Amino acid sequence: MLKVIDIEKALTRKNVLFIDVRSPSEFEDGTILGSINMPILDDEERAIVGTIYRKENPHEATLKGLSLVSTKLPNIYSTIKKYSMEYDEIVIFCWRGGMRSKSICNLLNMLNIDNVYQLKGGYKSYRKYVIDFLEDKVEQYKFIMIHGLTGVGKTHILDQLELIGEPVLNLEKLAKNSGSVFGDIVFTGKPPTQKMFESLIFHVLYSSKEKYIFVESESKRIGSVQVPESIYRRMVNGYHILIKTTFENRIEVILKDYANYLGINDSKIIASLNHLRKRLGNKAVNDLIDKVEQKDYTYVIKYLMEHYYDPLYNYSIQKYKNYDLVVDYEKIEEVIPILSDFGKSIS
Repeated sequence: MLKVIDIEKALTRKNVLFIDVRSPSEFEDGTILGSINMPILDDEERAIVGTIYRKENPHEATLKGLSLVSTKLPNIYSTIKKYSMEYDEIVIFCWRGGMRSKSICNLLNMLNIDNVYQLKGGYKSYRKYVIDFLEDKVEQYKFIMIHGLTGVGKTHILDQLELIGEPVLNLEKLAKNSGSVFGDIVFTGKPPTQKMFESLIFHVLYSSKEKYIFVESESKRIGSVQVPESIYRRMVNGYHILIKTTFENRIEVILKDYANYLGINDSKIIASLNHLRKRLGNKAVNDLIDKVEQKDYTYVIKYLMEHYYDPLYNYSIQKYKNYDLVVDYEKIEEVIPILSDFGKSIS
């Protein structure tokens, strides 16, 4: 008998594996976090079946689909059989709980793999659950937004807070972009789609044991994705902490941040500098490119901080005149216990 589970119950399971049987392009556009892709039809095959469905009839399309899937069934069975011994439950899903997931679940049940469930409503139900959560449940969280000029170490502070178990929503890490003109230099891999970005945010909040959460001051757009309006609104209306330190400390932090990427990413740095011609002028950008080619990165960092980043961030910082806390540090380690205590004081 086919066993069905809804997304709310499925997300509470501890030792569960989600298997997405949709095509690779559907999977890449958005899936349940942590799921693996085991496509019934690849993108080309799906297009073939779809064309037959439109130009001929559903019956012929089904026959073609069956012929394409039949050769994959032994591998699907053996793979899921192995997973069934590693996980307490396996949840299989397609777009909306239709033929693709149902047919695989029925096959596995007939072959006596009894810890397999079909996800009711498929990925569509998960997507709705994420959207509803971000719209309706986010009000329960108190956001603590960390502000400061470039180089004060906001990302390092988030990382250190996370290491000691404090709740952190690192939007730049999730977006794989630091939200600036040089945002993609320190990140590898393809950035998430908007759907996946929202899913990543959802899972951080959903799994948080606290009702407060630290987040870095961001604009709505980070690289290729946007912070959902409900999240951004909650950030703006939350608590605000301003971090300060010396100019020398800030240069040291930036050099540390980019140390592993300088030299090998000079072409990316130069491309990013070219985007600043309108803002800084051709002469300044040409001089900066010369300095990059000479490996004089300290000069480039100082110039950009004084003439680009500080004016930009000062405007943002001044929008929040009454900060809940201002921390001016000599050593960045001093900041962590202060912020941790602040979080606990509002919980």
